[in-house]
Amino acid sequence: MKTTRFSLVLACLMAISAVAAAAEDDPLKKGLAAYEAEDYATALAVWRPLAEAGNTEAQFYIGYMTEQGQGLPADPEIAVNWYRRAASLGHARAQYNLGLALLRGRGTGADPVEAARWIERSARQGHAPAQHAYGLLLLQGTGVTADAANGASFVKQAAEQGHVPAQELLGVLYVQGKGVAKDLDEAVRWLRAAGQAGSPEAVYMLAQLDPSRGLDPTSPASLEKIRKAAELGFAQAQFDLAAILAEGRGVAKDEAAAAEWLAKAAGQGHPRACHDLGVFHAEGRGVAKDPAKALELFRRSAEQGLPEGQYAYGRALHTGEGVEKDQGAGFAWYLKAAQSGLPRAQYAVGAAYLEGLGVGQDYGKAMEWLRKGADAGNPDAMYSIGTLYANGWGVGKDLEMSRRWYCKAAHGGHPWALSMFKEKGVEASCGPAATAAPAQPAPPPPPAAKP
Repeated sequence: MKTTRFSLVLACLMAISAVAAAAEDDPLKKGLAAYEAEDYATALAVWRPLAEAGNTEAQFYIGYMTEQGQGLPADPEIAVNWYRRAASLGHARAQYNLGLALLRGRGTGADPVEAARWIERSARQGHAPAQHAYGLLLLQGTGVTADAANGASFVKQAAEQGHVPAQELLGVLYVQGKGVAKDLDEAVRWLRAAGQAGSPEAVYMLAQLDPSRGLDPTSPASLEKIRKAAELGFAQAQFDLAAILAEGRGVAKDEAAAAEWLAKAAGQGHPRACHDLGVFHAEGRGVAKDPAKALELFRRSAEQGLPEGQYAYGRALHTGEGVEKDQGAGFAWYLKAAQSGLPRAQYAVGAAYLEGLGVGQDYGKAMEWLRKGADAGNPDAMYSIGTLYANGWGVGKDLEMSRRWYCKAAHGGHPWALSMFKEKGVEASCGPAATAAPAQPAPPPPPAAKP
């Protein structure tokens, strides 16, 4: 029989109609269409009977909606039960989400070992987020024996599938030579792929690679990468761009612009940006002077554990700057910062014990904290130790020891100590300053799979 063009077109139309009708009759697709339209009630009504009958896709969907509270109250424990039913039947995304729940202890007791087992099962089925997550577990030794090479291998599998967080991590691994041979060209390749996919973190890391590749970190190319990452919303890049503008490194100094970028980073909770913006408001740099605003920013920084923020907030409370004076609370924040090793906070704790401000007077504890601050190079602490020896407070009176500490403070630039030796000069009175080597300073959980 001769086939006409009309009959071919008719056959195609009939085939398309059959496919469309089949799609309309497919409950899973019908439920997904309702879900994507945010008609959660219909999606649940369609998927629940399928899930109860053992359909793993429907079980996964019901678990996710229960976890997120979409169309019904959020209940992590019930969500875990649905994930476990689907995972036990081999559903990769359910295995991954079950692993994350066990890792975080959400809806079930935390169990890193079992979490790793489920995430590995998902990863071996080719689920890219699970490959990335299992690679991280192997790199960190969480729930499994640490194995950097195997971890990097799983991360690379996810990266090759286009998983952006894995591309970022793989770039970092090539920079560090962790689990792979150090290769900056490969690092650039993977970070560039993530950056082109819209990752501000990758764009920023590319800029940070420049110094290690022999380029000027303040070069126009590096600055442009940092600016691009900042504009894309990466808080660390926003903070670093603010520092560049505040100091005028490679660009014209612009404290007003620096304050704007600090505000953007602080708005995302960046602790050091909160602190530095607080300093700007306290001193009126680039913004109007506002002690109350500064205090609020210092508090936010302090509560996130930044020692500089803890010291600044403690100082405001201890002295009553922009807030009702509360020396006890101020001392408590000083102590937190001091215990983290911040030298000026160690001095502040020592001075508080010395004078009995916000804490009971205790010369022994004063000397303990002042010595920590002095050993870290704080001239105020050095001067105070000199005063303790000069007066015999908590130590035997020792004028020679006092002179030595006053000399250390003078070499450190302490104005009162300098004034003591003004007549002869510090070098003539104390000798040259002792030199020492400078002290050396001491990444988010994966998202769940979605429908």
